[in-house]
Amino acid sequence: MAKKFIRTERFSDLTADEKKELFTHRVLDIAEVKHTVIEPLAAEFRKNSLRAFEDAVKKYDKFLPSTFILKEDDLKVAYERTLAHDSNTIEAFRKAAANITEFHEKQIQNGFETQIAGNTLGMRFIPFGSVALYVPGGKALYPSTALMGIIPARLAGVKNILLITPPNPETKRVADIVLACAYIAGATHVLQAGGAQAIFAAAFGIPELGILPVDFIYGPGNIFVASAKAYVAGENLCGIDSFAGPSEVVIIADETANPRFVAHDLMAQAEHDENAQAILITTSPRLAATVEDEIIDALKKRDEDEKRKAITLAAMERNGRILLVDTLNEAIEISNKYAPEHLEIQTAQNEILLAAVKAAGSVFVGDYAPVAAGDYYSGTNHILPTAGAARFSSGVSVFSFYRRITYQKLTHAGLFAGKDAISLMSKAEGLFAEHGYSVLTRFEEDSIVNPQKP
Repeated sequence: MAKKFIRTERFSDLTADEKKELFTHRVLDIAEVKHTVIEPLAAEFRKNSLRAFEDAVKKYDKFLPSTFILKEDDLKVAYERTLAHDSNTIEAFRKAAANITEFHEKQIQNGFETQIAGNTLGMRFIPFGSVALYVPGGKALYPSTALMGIIPARLAGVKNILLITPPNPETKRVADIVLACAYIAGATHVLQAGGAQAIFAAAFGIPELGILPVDFIYGPGNIFVASAKAYVAGENLCGIDSFAGPSEVVIIADETANPRFVAHDLMAQAEHDENAQAILITTSPRLAATVEDEIIDALKKRDEDEKRKAITLAAMERNGRILLVDTLNEAIEISNKYAPEHLEIQTAQNEILLAAVKAAGSVFVGDYAPVAAGDYYSGTNHILPTAGAARFSSGVSVFSFYRRITYQKLTHAGLFAGKDAISLMSKAEGLFAEHGYSVLTRFEEDSIVNPQKP
């Protein structure tokens, strides 16, 4: 293993092109997949969704599960089976579910009414009727994502929550621990399928399987899942959260940070896949050097899982990066521009820096706040925007599952008070003939003699 396998650079020394490259996140290039796979598959779904779905499953998975749809009773059986042979793990997920529930309960919305200019205005929060959560099943299992995705939807009041996740190719069924977590969280049913065909099943619907078109699809997935999500959103078939790029962490640390903690937090992000982004921004050259040594030593000692070790090493060599800066203010400016999925702050000025964060999916403050705590247990959500999308979007929450509908109850007096302003504004836009007149016609008979008519 080469000694210097992490790029360490002073930010101020980077050229304009190098800075541009830094802030250009690695994203999934879906153009070719969209043309060669997604659009042809969508055309087949429009003809016959069941046949298109089954043909795609056979083509890409090489097998059909014994049943595609699992219902609540099936999830309960998987839960009880898991509980019987691994109660400690079930208890851990139940504790996490309790924390996630407690945090997300605070986000429940009830709407409001207010009086403005003599009229009653309001907003209602209406939960989606049906949603689909995609939980990956390729390089790892993600039962925790079942908790993160299902609990906020249930708390928002969504009645139909479909979990989509691919079955294990060897057992030809979804792992019990994933189904157990779906049961704990409150899923209504599970589709044992993955890939673009599973996304299309939720978006187009397959009545023969009891799947009606959903309002919203969310959750991370590979390039085929991402491309399918982008397609269904572009066709207005349903809403999506975003399509996920590689996972990311930015760690801001100074000379007070524990280099071992920093090193392992970078490695934990790199463990996701070879394209994961792991960036340390620090004011301390000594910390930078020590962190790199810690990573090298840890990887040398890690022999229990050669596959994960290879992924971590590949990601660190490809995307591990240490940026030296002069001040912590400069560090937070870089982070805000990068807009990471995860941001850790391990400095002597944690609260000051937290207050200065403008763009990040989720922030982890202090020496004892690793991303892994949020991934599993603390209660915040781990389905977060990647690839710089934290500049304009947020992670999954109860808010993700509401339609926000405004309404107004205007009175005769309230509209009369605004009619002249509406006339002037509609004239300025060239729309007085109908827009303006639709207001004035209401006052042609009585506005002069009885302007306060109830």
